[in-house]
Amino acid sequence: MADAYSYALLVELGEHKVPKLKNKLVKYFQSKKANGGDCQVEYENGSRTAVLRFRTEQDQKNVLAKEAHQIPLDKSVLKVTVRLITDETATQVSILKMLTEEKGGDDETEDEEISSTTAVLGNIPQSLNQDFLDMLVENIVKDVDYTLEFIPDISSAVVTFQSEKGTTNFVTRCSQNRTFKNKGLSVQVLEVTKQVVAEDLGDSDEDLLRLYFDGKAGEVDNVALNEVEQSAIITFKYHKGNTVYNTILSKHQIKKKDIRVYPFYKSLGTALYGKDKPSPKLPATISEATDSAVWRYLNDNQSAAETIRGHLAKHFCNVNLDKSTVLLSPESSLLQQKDAKAIIKDWRDTVKSAFAQALSKFKSLKLEPESELWEESEAMIRKALVNEDVVVVSDKANGVVSVAGLVDNVNKLQQALCESMNKIAKRVQREKSSTTQKITVSQSIYKLLCQDGLQDKLQGIYPDLKMSFTKDSPDLMVTGLYDEIMKTQQIICDAVFELKRQNLEIDKYVLDLLKDEQPEELTEALLISNGINAAFEIKAQKVRLIAASDKDLNDAEDHLVKLLISQCIDVEDSNVLKKPEWKHLVSSLEEANNKSYKRIRIHTTGQQVVVCGHKNNVISVSRDLNSFLKQNAHVEETVAVKSDTIVRYIEKLKSSGSAQLNDKVAVSYRKKAICLSGSREVVTPSKALVENLVSSLSFDSVSICKPGMRKYFQDNERMVVTSLLNETGCQVQLVDETGGGQDDLGKGQLPGPVYQLQTADGVEIAVCKADMCRYPVQAVVNALTEDLKLKGGLAAALLKAGGPQLQDECDKVINLKGHLKPGDCVITGAGGQLRCNKIIHAVVPKFDSKKVQKSRALLKKAVKESLELAEKHGCLTVALPTIGRSQGFMPNVCAETMIKAVKEHLDEKFDITLKTIHFVDSDDSAVKAMEAAIRHEFGSQSVSQPQQTLPSKVTKSPTMNCLGQAQTKEGLDITLMKGNIQHATTEVTVNTVFEDLDLRRGAVSNAIFGAAGAKLQQLVNANNASGSVGEVIVTEGCNLKSKQVFHAVTPHWDNGQGTAEKILKGIFKDCLNRAEDTGLTSISFPAIGSGNLGFPKDLAASVMLDEIIAFSSKTQPKLLKEIMIILYPGDAKTIQVFSDEFQKKFPNASGVSVPTSSPQSTGVFSKVVSSSGMSETKMGSVVIQAVTGDITKETTDVIVNSSNEKFSLKSGVSKAILEAAGSTVEDECEELGAQPNPGMIMTQPGNLKCKQILHLAGQSDPVKINTVVKDALQMCVTHSHTSVSLPAIGTGQGNVKAGQVADAILDAVIEVLSQNPSSTLNTIRIVIFQSNMLKEFNNSMQQREATDPKDKSTSIWGRITSGVKSLFTGSPDKPKKVDDFVVIETVKADPACIHICGESQAKVDLAKQWINKLISKEQDSKPISNKAIHSLSVANIKRMVDIQKTMNVSIKTVNQKDKPSIIIEGLTKDVLKASIEIDEMLSDAREKEDLRKNVAEWQYQEGSSFLSFDLQTNYDLEKAFEKKIPSVKVTIQGQSYTVHTSSGLAADNQGRTLEIKRIDKTKGTYDDIPLTWDAMPANTTSQAFPITAGTPEYTEVEKLFSATCTQAILKIERIQNPGLWKALQIKKVDMEQRNGHQNNEKRLFHGTTHDTVALINDSGFNRVFAGKNAAYHGNGTYFAVDASYSARDTYSKPQNGEKLMYLCRVLTGDFALGKQDIITAPAKDTTGIQKYDSVVDNVAKPNMFVIFHDCQAYPEYLITFKQ
Repeated sequence: MADAYSYALLVELGEHKVPKLKNKLVKYFQSKKANGGDCQVEYENGSRTAVLRFRTEQDQKNVLAKEAHQIPLDKSVLKVTVRLITDETATQVSILKMLTEEKGGDDETEDEEISSTTAVLGNIPQSLNQDFLDMLVENIVKDVDYTLEFIPDISSAVVTFQSEKGTTNFVTRCSQNRTFKNKGLSVQVLEVTKQVVAEDLGDSDEDLLRLYFDGKAGEVDNVALNEVEQSAIITFKYHKGNTVYNTILSKHQIKKKDIRVYPFYKSLGTALYGKDKPSPKLPATISEATDSAVWRYLNDNQSAAETIRGHLAKHFCNVNLDKSTVLLSPESSLLQQKDAKAIIKDWRDTVKSAFAQALSKFKSLKLEPESELWEESEAMIRKALVNEDVVVVSDKANGVVSVAGLVDNVNKLQQALCESMNKIAKRVQREKSSTTQKITVSQSIYKLLCQDGLQDKLQGIYPDLKMSFTKDSPDLMVTGLYDEIMKTQQIICDAVFELKRQNLEIDKYVLDLLKDEQPEELTEALLISNGINAAFEIKAQKVRLIAASDKDLNDAEDHLVKLLISQCIDVEDSNVLKKPEWKHLVSSLEEANNKSYKRIRIHTTGQQVVVCGHKNNVISVSRDLNSFLKQNAHVEETVAVKSDTIVRYIEKLKSSGSAQLNDKVAVSYRKKAICLSGSREVVTPSKALVENLVSSLSFDSVSICKPGMRKYFQDNERMVVTSLLNETGCQVQLVDETGGGQDDLGKGQLPGPVYQLQTADGVEIAVCKADMCRYPVQAVVNALTEDLKLKGGLAAALLKAGGPQLQDECDKVINLKGHLKPGDCVITGAGGQLRCNKIIHAVVPKFDSKKVQKSRALLKKAVKESLELAEKHGCLTVALPTIGRSQGFMPNVCAETMIKAVKEHLDEKFDITLKTIHFVDSDDSAVKAMEAAIRHEFGSQSVSQPQQTLPSKVTKSPTMNCLGQAQTKEGLDITLMKGNIQHATTEVTVNTVFEDLDLRRGAVSNAIFGAAGAKLQQLVNANNASGSVGEVIVTEGCNLKSKQVFHAVTPHWDNGQGTAEKILKGIFKDCLNRAEDTGLTSISFPAIGSGNLGFPKDLAASVMLDEIIAFSSKTQPKLLKEIMIILYPGDAKTIQVFSDEFQKKFPNASGVSVPTSSPQSTGVFSKVVSSSGMSETKMGSVVIQAVTGDITKETTDVIVNSSNEKFSLKSGVSKAILEAAGSTVEDECEELGAQPNPGMIMTQPGNLKCKQILHLAGQSDPVKINTVVKDALQMCVTHSHTSVSLPAIGTGQGNVKAGQVADAILDAVIEVLSQNPSSTLNTIRIVIFQSNMLKEFNNSMQQREATDPKDKSTSIWGRITSGVKSLFTGSPDKPKKVDDFVVIETVKADPACIHICGESQAKVDLAKQWINKLISKEQDSKPISNKAIHSLSVANIKRMVDIQKTMNVSIKTVNQKDKPSIIIEGLTKDVLKASIEIDEMLSDAREKEDLRKNVAEWQYQEGSSFLSFDLQTNYDLEKAFEKKIPSVKVTIQGQSYTVHTSSGLAADNQGRTLEIKRIDKTKGTYDDIPLTWDAMPANTTSQAFPITAGTPEYTEVEKLFSATCTQAILKIERIQNPGLWKALQIKKVDMEQRNGHQNNEKRLFHGTTHDTVALINDSGFNRVFAGKNAAYHGNGTYFAVDASYSARDTYSKPQNGEKLMYLCRVLTGDFALGKQDIITAPAKDTTGIQKYDSVVDNVAKPNMFVIFHDCQAYPEYLITFKQ
């Protein structure tokens, strides 16, 4: 032991009276809890110490290393201490060892737990036997006694020793044995078991065993009984002493029968038997009873028996089939099997299961025939089974016939055998039990049921049942068994009950026809004969269909609906039904179609004739009736003509008998139409006769634009008409050319609108007091009741003017639809003397005071539906009266409800086609109510207009973008306009594409693609087009407003070879023909060929217009009515060329500012005036400026910032604005940018001088730039701002060309100002940082300027020319000049358009010659030459415009060889009257010019320069100066100012001031001093004058100082030094001449000290002192931009708490970057002659200016302020 357990430790025990202490010590120190291992314990009972001995040193160290050891007891914990054995403790250990050996080394008592004395050898190979193992164990344990039990089943062996020590030594030595290791054996200590197995128990149960072993051995925990093996496993609760051991040694008897007990080990799964191990024995034989028939089959079929034997042999079983009780016995070989015990254990169950499985493949069928039928049945069975693999066993005694065999075979035969047995039994029984009975069912119903399969169903169930009908009885006779008859009767009754029935849903006229027929005959003729399984049932005047299924019913009904029809014929003229010819025709047709089942019936009801019956006959008869009704109906046909002149001419022909028409035709003459009425059979040929007559006539028109001639023709109508008719035979008529319609001479005057506005969508809303019957719109709304009777009020007036056919149309609607409901609307034609095309009849509800909301809702519905109908029928203009007043609505309630309905309609509609909605009434109270309602709902945005002539035919009002409108002879409208093709609203838009069909290529195609969406490209690709040049591909419009897009594959210009031009013509022709052929009414073309395709622009325009004219002439389109040519607004050259060509092709074209080759332009801007750093123009009263400079210095209401989508851009102009505005603006941008926004936000100005900053997302696409600028300007309009400054968006980081940006911004300006003519905006400034870009903006402005601008209203009453404010350019206070020559706007004379109609072109030409001679005779022209023309004032120019309008003359200016003259043209008397007044103007202008030239000239400050007032204002100021009037009101740049002659300042109503200067022409050039200076004593060179606080002069200086400096001002003094002032003025003039501009002077600050003030006031600044306070940028005099800089103590040294600073006028001129120590400004070029005027610290953003000439600065004001 000393060798094996040599690593000792001393254990000191905290307590020694612990039972089983040694065992607890062993268990604890071998456990992981103690960090221990294999060890032995030496302990003497009662001792306080023990010795541990470990096998390995590591275990010893691990236990020693653990800080504390605690051994758990039952109710406490035993604490022990472990230490190494020292010399002092060695004696104690020796005594303990001696005492332990004397007591056998065991301190256990009888009650202590025992340790295991058994070990298990595992992993024993099959090659090792028990002898080998016995020898191996013996070699390991040497002389120790043991027993070995080999358990081959689990490849283990159990070795048992006499003591625990033997077991421990064995386990230890096994690991040291070489053979043990080589064989791969394992060893472990076997647990001490608490289980035993008891065998040979007999019939003992679990309770008995528990009771027995509780008394014999100890408390039993569990009993596991195995009844089959008659054994049980007993589990005890405790290892109490040697419980298991004592139990095994004891002899046991239960029920006086010996039982055997062995220890059982759960880990082994078996008991240890030792020498008593039982030997296996064969199990007992089993007896299994089998079916006698199956046993018989197995004996007869040896192969089947052998199959069973073979199956059982697998389980070591012999099968004996000698008897029906089969014997199953085990084979002796079973005992030789390795696992014999396991097999024997389960053999009985296995064999029984295997035998049952083998026998389950066989089956016997037991048949029990009746005794009297035994022989017949047995014979039948045997006969049936002759060839089958089965056996038949007959047992007559028991009445059974068995059939045995394989299961599949027996199952296959079972049904047939049973059926055969049943047939025999049933036959005999039927013969005994049959009877005959009647079932009540009609033969027709039974037949219907049989067709549905009832008979087959019954025969299938009861094949022997007999059923028939007899002649003597209508009932069904049935023979069979009583039960069968009863069930058959039930089946038939159920089937009859389940038949489907439904009323025939067919036309009521057909239904009435069927009620008079016999149902049986109808069924046979209409249903059965057509293979339809259904029948008629006619009862109580109802027709029903009967069938077996819903499908049959539906088939029958569908068949009848198709076969039997009725046709309704609308009676156009009910009077035809009263004619005897009609009654005779009806009678004859009914008689001719009266054959059986094919008869027809004709019903006449009011406005309809109904024919019903067999389909073929109905169609034929209806055709004859309809033809008769149509030909004999009274109709009215209208022949439309171009002009009323043709109508009058034909009227004269008929009255003279020259035009022969049928006497039965009534002829009436209407506006542009000839109406023929009578029966259709006579009217139709008469219409053709009139049309031929119209086409044979010659027609032409003469447009006379001479001033005064229109009024002349109006005043002399009768003379002109009579003279022309007598001398040429032609009919003439003066028409209204501007409206595109006609008007008799002297007629058409109607009052203008009371109130008018235009919505954001461009819809004109107006109120007018007028007669609705004469109102020129396309649709008029009329209020009616539910029966549409035109009675009383407006309805009666419309009926009187429109004619009786108006009521006829309404009656037709009622006949077709019945009475309408309140809120409903219908539309009819107009006709007669009405000036509208359509009438919308609205059923207006009666006002119910108890249900006010409902009444108003129905009225709203009527208004909305009226507008919907107008748009649906293509009407652009509509007029509404107060339609609710006739039904009890108060005027204000009616007006308010109607206006709200209109506004809701406009808000809800995405694409509004209506252009004009007028509220028209002749009652004053109604007009006032409508005006008030519109003002309340839409706002006060009216446009006042004088009375004017209304056009008699409504056409589209030309807009600002319209360049011209014309109409071909065939009535095709052609419009030339500016716009974006992708926004076209016509039904077709034409697109140009390249051969690859990529819509993203080309400007036009890309724009259309962007608006339409990606689906457009998919549709083009889906056409599988070849893409060949000239091909046109048609797709839908997707997101465009057009229904369709024609994609034309266009050619490139081939330099005139002819092919390209020919293909281009073909494209135009193809597009126009396609539009007409597909029923489309309008089409839009871009300027095809004029762009990248390279065609000459004039050729492209000419080809397009020629093809349109040719199409109109040859095709004479009936459907296509409008062609739009849309030109890109930014392409000025194309616009000019197309406009010129349009004017050539259509000389009489009307429109807005049609451009010609004359000096007149297409633009809307006034003349552009350019100066250094600025280009300026005006549109109306709005000043538009493009300036170079710093946008952060702007003082307009709004500054626009071009930022990003988050409004956080810190580069370019955005960086400059945000930095200048300060952090508060940046924070506000961040906050608003995070919130939902429309793409732009408005913030506070921060440190900027504006009121607000508008931040928007900058763009790099010109189209998008245009959009965002429009949105920005619209927001300014919405918020009522008066001025705005915006940068050149996109020219910086966007890299967009300046010209494109200029076009985009200016087009946006034009569009917004056009849509908001009454906005508060008066100034728009485009601030350009890069000065070189100003030229591009100037060019873009000039492209849009017009020398003949007019105020373009969108009213349908025409365009009223104001022309006043747009006459001025540059300064708004000066008349417009071209090359210093005054240009007077020539007001275009109202054209006199005369229509001429005659029988030949020769006579028409003769009439035109007569008219031209008359014009020459009446016209006069007078020139006036006078140099005073140059001096005409604005008022003079305005008056000349008024003269042209009131006196019907034209005035134009001519400047030949610097000799200005005015030419007056018009009628002789008008020219004379105008010339007298103009002479007086010229005389007055000459006087005022002399005053300004020789006496005094007044100027106002504009930036850094001064501009002269106009002559009239100059005259008024000078007179006020002479009379010492303190203040005078003047207008400067469109704004009102008050000039204070004493202070020399002009102030507006917002406190902004301008400096005013008077130049005394009686003195020298430089003798003038400012008006604000006070008188100085004689011989005084300089003097300081205090300025009174609160005066404009003081306030101006204070604002400049306080802008950057917060210190308090004590006083301000004006420094007056005439010598220094004159020197400054002389230098300023010199600098302006050298630099070529006037932007040379700035107001800057200079800090100074008290001791230098007198010197500076007297002698000015001295650069000799440069460097006194610093000279980093040169040795000159320094001036600061900001007062805060000069206020520093370095420059303005304090004295007694006060500091000084000058506000100076400094001539900075052109400047460069300064350098230290320079004494003069650097040279501008290499010659060194021309030098800069000053230098700065930062050229881009100067803070400091330095001058090197003392005369360049004047100390204007001295400011004293607190320290």
